[in-house]
Amino acid sequence: MQELTRTGLYCAMFIAAGAVSGLLGPSLIYLSDLIDASVAEISIVFSARAIGNILGALLAGRMFDRWQGHHYLIVMLLCVIVGLFLVPFSTSLTMLVALFFLLGAAEVSVNAGGNMMMLWLHKDKVGSYVTILHLCYSSGCMLAPLILIFAEWTGHGYGAGYWMVALYALILPLFLWKQPSPRFEARSTETVPETKQKTTFLAFLLVIFLYVGFEITIAGWISTYAILSGINHNAAAILVTWFFVSLSIGRLLSVFLLRWITPRQGIYGLLAISVTGSLLMVVSDASLVLAALWLGLGCSAFFPMLFSYANSIMALDGKRTGYVFVCCGLGALVAPSLTGPIIEAMSANAFPYLLLMLAMCMAFSWYRLDTMTRARAAT
Repeated sequence: MQELTRTGLYCAMFIAAGAVSGLLGPSLIYLSDLIDASVAEISIVFSARAIGNILGALLAGRMFDRWQGHHYLIVMLLCVIVGLFLVPFSTSLTMLVALFFLLGAAEVSVNAGGNMMMLWLHKDKVGSYVTILHLCYSSGCMLAPLILIFAEWTGHGYGAGYWMVALYALILPLFLWKQPSPRFEARSTETVPETKQKTTFLAFLLVIFLYVGFEITIAGWISTYAILSGINHNAAAILVTWFFVSLSIGRLLSVFLLRWITPRQGIYGLLAISVTGSLLMVVSDASLVLAALWLGLGCSAFFPMLFSYANSIMALDGKRTGYVFVCCGLGALVAPSLTGPIIEAMSANAFPYLLLMLAMCMAFSWYRLDTMTRARAAT
């Protein structure tokens, strides 16, 4: 019963983490109006959040090996609550950058901690549980634009949406405090030999870096791309919801599909969908709703499948998981931060080409990791 309670608690926590992550993209124009900044200027907020992700992940990787996991999660959740509450009171770009740096550091710590707690709780049976965990995360991302639209409908503007998410997150620390933290247990044998694990792990980190850059670029910029293409603000904001609806459905389906296919096969299928979805935006005038749905399906279970795949070939302790989320932060920093200046310099039409380039790089890096892993496992 205690195992079920903690699993449910981590899932509830990931809904909050997903909502925090999903707020920035659809509220980007609101934030730029709030502080009177241009699209290029406001894009630095992505950099601030991503740098927070990187430093937060570095710290979390060490803290989760030293502290009780739930205690550190409580501290980070309180930081999330404070940051969300203060965002609508921002009066300058500097203040907004500082708050999103804090939110980035806290959200990635919750993300890394939830993955580790689930991994350490369920051990070798973690595959489906990690997928469910990320389903909850994408559900939170999917709900974020709807929360913003509801907040505007009530007459209080997008800022009230930030407060609604903070109010939900406020209930989580109390439940975490009452539950014991799982502990890391080293395995006696590994699929990849110890001498080969460093290079294999680095190859795995490259795939993570590219994937996160791809997903965050879509989620963070597709609404702005739509607005610059002539679509109204609310219709543009809802594109992020369509993206995460499809992503969530894909993750739900993958829970059942993983009974018949391996994570490796699933990753190849998702990459094919991501590449074709990017091509759809480049070569056709298809609806952005269709493109968002197809890209969401391609991104759906990629991270949990890749995370489970990595755990099956090497043990992921706090330090290694910290490095995974450092690469997540770097991925969230590089491509999304460059997107604003690229759009400003080359027009919004450059956005689909950027997505296609990222999808192709992601597919190549995964093929390299897969080839490397199979060769080393066979020796």
